Amino acid sequence: MMKCSSCLNEQDSGKFCGKCGAGLTETGNHPLPSAYTEVAAASQTVAPEPVNVNENVVKAKESVSKYWNYALQILKKPADALKNGESQFLNGIITIAIMVIASSLSIYFLANKYYKAMFGGLGSLLSEGGMGGQSLPFFNITSTLSLFALLFIVGALISVFVAAKFMLEGFTIKELLAQFGGVLVPFAALNVVAIVFGLMGSIQLTLILTGISLFYTIVVMPAIVVYDRAMKSGKSLNRIYWALGASAISVFITYLIIRISVMDFINEIDSLLNMGF
Repeated sequence: MMKCSSCLNEQDSGKFCGKCGAGLTETGNHPLPSAYTEVAAASQTVAPEPVNVNENVVKAKESVSKYWNYALQILKKPADALKNGESQFLNGIITIAIMVIASSLSIYFLANKYYKAMFGGLGSLLSEGGMGGQSLPFFNITSTLSLFALLFIVGALISVFVAAKFMLEGFTIKELLAQFGGVLVPFAALNVVAIVFGLMGSIQLTLILTGISLFYTIVVMPAIVVYDRAMKSGKSLNRIYWALGASAISVFITYLIIRISVMDFINEIDSLLNMGF
């Protein structure tokens, strides 16, 4: 389309206006975009946002489910733990952590229940903030108890590692954690049950369960793991002596821990319980 710039006459062709004779200019056909086309284009360029799924929660649920199945399998056949390879070392670490935390919680809840019972009458004579309404320091006591339990287990691990080294049938760290942590699954379960009895204030059941688990962890399990290792080696080894040696090393390390640290802690707790009498 040609358009005259003087009189604004429009005609299809020609160089000069048919009315005034002025020069013509070509007009472009550029329609303005409508609101509909703009909205349509915008809707095409904006991609739909995916639904956010918390992957960490999903992974955590899967991990818990896998460990639960693993623990049930070991509870049914504890000897399977001695077949664990390095791939199961994470389950071994989880088992050790459960045992350490559960044992400390069971003892704390038991001690705290009797602490409140001892000072309940005295607290009623005082203000609301009296000792009868207080509890034993949770973090200080549980962290210390957890440290002691962990040291006992580490001592047992060291005894197994040393005995296997001298037999020339050494473990890798991951393999040791996988097998020794695996055989502790039943005793970790005992400590979880002991938490319930600790909350109930049952001294005998709480101490029996925690005592059994610690005894087997420190004395029996090192011997079993070393003996099994010697059996599988195919060499002519004095399996009984190596197994007993591992237990002796574990007991000696435990004795040193008790002698150096545990007795002081027990004295501190005793003085705390006797405070006010």
